[in-house]
Amino acid sequence: MVIALAGPGCSESYRSTMVQNPVPTIEAVLIVSDLTPPVGGSLVVSVQAIATTGTIGSYTARINYDSTALRFDAEAQMNDQVLRATNPAPGRLRFAGASSTGFKDGRLASYKFVVLRANAAKTLSLRIDEIHMVTRVDASSNLTVAPARMTSR
Repeated sequence: MVIALAGPGCSESYRSTMVQNPVPTIEAVLIVSDLTPPVGGSLVVSVQAIATTGTIGSYTARINYDSTALRFDAEAQMNDQVLRATNPAPGRLRFAGASSTGFKDGRLASYKFVVLRANAAKTLSLRIDEIHMVTRVDASSNLTVAPARMTSR
């Protein structure tokens, strides 16, 4: 009898009181040091990702390029105390980074290439495989990659 009376009293549906943080919008872009570098010259390629709110905490990504137009040379020195890993292969540069305090200026990585052919910068493209905020929110669903919008710095 007691169970029969207690049952209807426990029929209230559960509602979470946890507030969901909105996923920020992120735009990632390649930034090149020279849009038309000379053959034999050096080209610095940086990846920048800016979030509308919050700070990016980790990512995995890759830069694809024509290995007959560019040759990977080295990582560009960045003094920002961020953990990075780079795996170069002809035509593809895989890389990842993480920081508990985030990428404050949005610059995720920078690399040096040797120019082997004219119009080499046009062969670059960016792909972000994973991107998370310092709050551990997965922001991949709200990521826009602008591979063709390269800006000379």
